Order: sequence, then structure tokens, then C-alpha cells
Amino acid sequence: MELQEKLLHHIWDQRHLIHELKTVSGKSLNIIYQGQYNTNSGPDFKNVILNLDGQNIQGDVEIHFRAYDWTAHHHNEDPMYNNTILHVVLEHKSNMLYTLREDAQAIEILELQNQIDADIAKLFNHYQNTPPQKHIGLCDYFMLSSDEGVNQLLKANGWERFQKKCNRFNAELMFNSFDQLLYNGIMEAMGYDKNKFNTLAIAQHFSWERLKEWHSNGMDSITLASIWLNYAGLMDKTEALMDSDFAFRLNKAFEYQNFTTDKTTLKWNLFRIRPANHPVKRIIQSAYIIHYLLNKGILNSLLAALKDCRVTNISSFNKSLLAIFQPESEIWDIIEKPGKTLISTITGNIILPILYLYAQKTNDDGFCDKIKQTLNKLPAQHDNYITHFMKGYMNDNQWALATTDFSRQQGLMHLYYGFCKYRLCEACLSEKQKCIQSM
Repeated sequence: MELQEKLLHHIWDQRHLIHELKTVSGKSLNIIYQGQYNTNSGPDFKNVILNLDGQNIQGDVEIHFRAYDWTAHHHNEDPMYNNTILHVVLEHKSNMLYTLREDAQAIEILELQNQIDADIAKLFNHYQNTPPQKHIGLCDYFMLSSDEGVNQLLKANGWERFQKKCNRFNAELMFNSFDQLLYNGIMEAMGYDKNKFNTLAIAQHFSWERLKEWHSNGMDSITLASIWLNYAGLMDKTEALMDSDFAFRLNKAFEYQNFTTDKTTLKWNLFRIRPANHPVKRIIQSAYIIHYLLNKGILNSLLAALKDCRVTNISSFNKSLLAIFQPESEIWDIIEKPGKTLISTITGNIILPILYLYAQKTNDDGFCDKIKQTLNKLPAQHDNYITHFMKGYMNDNQWALATTDFSRQQGLMHLYYGFCKYRLCEACLSEKQKCIQSM
């Protein structure tokens, strides 16, 4: 992808736009949540929430330089783009007031050219004429700071990333209950980066309330797994990945159930995927976890797990989470249990932000503080391509600080996603000064 197009993604993701936006057709537009950047095929941002002329809508956003790029890239012939609710372009340069999807639905167009905020507009114009060069060697952001200064900056950036997650879930709460919100988040995380939007789509299609009704009518864990696998178009993969007897039981469970035969055409990314991370296994694991949580509810189960533990003893919280994500079942004799690393990832990225949002909504300041303390005690995750990328710009002491715990590691990722990914060194240093002044 060209760097200039990445800058457009940055402008949308960081919402560097004026407050009173207008679409090409003249409708008022307010971005409630800018969505999640999509690293796989399909629209650029998923699960966006907009207020369009007073109506709240949720869907995907595609970003191009010009309006005609939609047809040039054949999105008008691709059903994967039929959930797109807004086409964002730098320049309109077309007589068409709307963009047409494959299903013949017309969607609004937002032209950015005269609606970018002043500071980023100058930067964008500068980079159009002089594209930023790839930074080599240690970065000024870190080299011009003491080790303790870097420590404080990472903590501040980690907290800002946490707050962004809270803001995301707060926006999604417009369409969901807290149980549905947690259900969505857990399912998304179970899909990992390659398939997270597909596993999320399963949760969005089979709502929490729908599952509760089926559960009250006798739906068991294996039936739920079979319904999800059939919907996902993955039932035929079970025999190659699972014990033949269990694969047979899955097929029979679906054959005998009378809840649904819904099916979709999700495109799964199976290229070079580790067997333990295969979506068939993740869907089965998720079905057994979610079925277990249908008894008490996800929110109530997680509230009890955190409220009953002492922050000074994080292991008690971890034990409660293990009981939730590894419920007693014969299934763990057939496939692997969700690992502690996965559970920790779900805790930091999904559970704690949503519980913090709940504590804010219920004005429970004490619980807010407890969640903050718990967040600061979460261990760092395994290194990934982002942390390896950032390591090249720091000295050894700073790297050790950045990988001490989950919060500081998240601070490092916040810097990457906000600036390093787009080579926005000048903007990064400017934000650093604002961050120092606010600390």
C-alpha cells in the first residue's frame, strides 16, 4: 500500500477531521466510533458507528484517493463490501452523489479534502510533496528521554490505548447489552488477527438473547458448536482436524437439532495457520465457553471473578478466569484448552475495558481503581511483529521497560499504530510534548 493511502487511513483512524462533517450529498455526519483497521481482505475499517443525519448506523468504511477507485478496484462487484456504510475519499471528482454497492444499495460519500483539521492538513500536504523517509536507527522520541521519562511515557500511552478501547465499547453499547458486548469481544479475540472479524460475525448473527432462548429449550454445548460450524461453512473441515468420533457427533448434533440451519459465506484465512489456531478448533472452544456462561451471564460471572479477588494477589483473579475459560468438560480431552496467554490477551483487551466502562456507568469509583490496579499487574504478552519493529528504535534498557508488563507494552503498540506505522515522526514528537505537559 502506498504511504499516502496509509496517511488517509491514519487521518480516519485518529479522527483528524473537522467537527461538522458533510457528505457529498449534503447530509450531516458524526463519527461515533471510527472502527477497527482491517489487515485482511475487505473494507478498510470494520464495525464503524456513525450518526448520519440524526440516525445511528453501524457497518464498514472503505477509503480511497478518488471516488472512481471504488469501481476501478471492482468493489461494486464484490459482496464482501455490501456492509459498507460510507465511502471516504480524498477527492470526489465525480458527478455521482453516492457509491453503489454490489447489492445495488447507494451509500454516502465523504470527501476529506476540505474537511481535515488544520494541523494534519498541513502535514498531509507536506508529505504529499515530500514523502517521509524510513527512520533508521534509534528514535528521537526515546533518545531524547531518560529511561524514567520513557517509563512514564509508555504508561501514559498505554492508558490512552486502554481509554480508546473503552470508547470503542461505549459506542458499541448503543446497539448491545453488556453481555452481548462481552460475548462479541470474546468471540472476536478467539478468531485471532487473521479471522477475528469472522468469529465476531458469528456472535453478531447469533445474539446473546437468541442463545439464551435456545439454552432454555435444551441446547447443549456440542449442538451450539455444530450450529456455529455449519453457519461458518467449516463443518466439512472437522474430520481432518478432530477425532473422527467427535466429528461424527458434531454432524449428528446438527442433524438432530431444530434451532436453525442458517449459513453464510464467510471467507476464512487458513494460509499458514497453526493447527492449534485453526478456526474450527477456536469455534468449538468458544462454543463450550459461551454455553457455560449462559447459565449466570458473562457480565455477572466476570464481575464476581474480579470483585471477589484481591488486587495484591492477581493469581486469584487468574484462577477465576481459568474456571470461566476452561470450564469442566470432556471437550478438553479432545482439543486443547484456551491457553493462559490467550486468556490474558482477552482480559487486557476486552474484559477489563468493558468492566471499567460498566464501573463508570454505575459510578463505582472504587471498582474503577481496582480495574486500573489489575491492568497494571497483567504480564506482558509474547513478542510480535510490532514489538520487534519498535525494538530497533530503543536502547536495551528502554526495551526492557517496554516489555515489563501489559500496560507499557500497550503503550509501545499505541505509538506504533498512531505514528510509526505511517512514519509520522514530526507528529509523534509533537504529541510527545503534549503528553509530557499533561503528566
